[in-house]
Amino acid sequence: MNLSQANENQDADSYSKVTSIRYFVPARTIEEANSILPKVSQLVDSHVSLLGPWMQEGSSLQNASDSLWDLARIAAVKAGIANTWDSAWDHAWREASRLARNNYGWYGTGFPSGETARDAARDAAKYAARYVAYESARDAMKSPNPFSPIVDLYLLGLKPTYFRRMADQERFVVDIPIKMGGKDVLGCYVQGDVEILFAHQWKDYCSNLAPLRGDGSRTLA
Repeated sequence: MNLSQANENQDADSYSKVTSIRYFVPARTIEEANSILPKVSQLVDSHVSLLGPWMQEGSSLQNASDSLWDLARIAAVKAGIANTWDSAWDHAWREASRLARNNYGWYGTGFPSGETARDAARDAAKYAARYVAYESARDAMKSPNPFSPIVDLYLLGLKPTYFRRMADQERFVVDIPIKMGGKDVLGCYVQGDVEILFAHQWKDYCSNLAPLRGDGSRTLA
């Protein structure tokens, strides 16, 4: 197999992986959500570790993630690899938007309709495209794909967001669809948590965090 054929097969496999995702299902109980946190933590730590070498001095992990999008596309184009990341974006946008509405929208109890569904779809499309672009150029990038753990989080039915500031530290945040009191909400996992401590409505996007025990508070910037 020559390098061109290897790139084509690798690209097809990555595209197939992102098109197999059924977004934001299942909604778990808080106990079920807590039981998968070791796996979630492992995937988030892997994402952070793989982004680390790409972080510029004085910059941030979020900037590294954003800049890799450009670097991977440029490397793929220079290598003459066909563009499949735009198709991955389109597919993820369509499916994530549809499933956010169908599973938790007007026919559910979370009401992530309109702008909320679009926000969820935008993040899903962003990560699908970044994963596929990086896989396309992986030989040129010469390191494992930092977006593979994020795709695995989506495969678990979760809703990865991005890096936020908490107590002057950059931490990755993952929303976990859960059911509480008969309603669909999002458990807010922050990198380092050992259990789900806060939840919020779909429309609040990590604001208006409600503590699940006691009267604690959390501020994410």
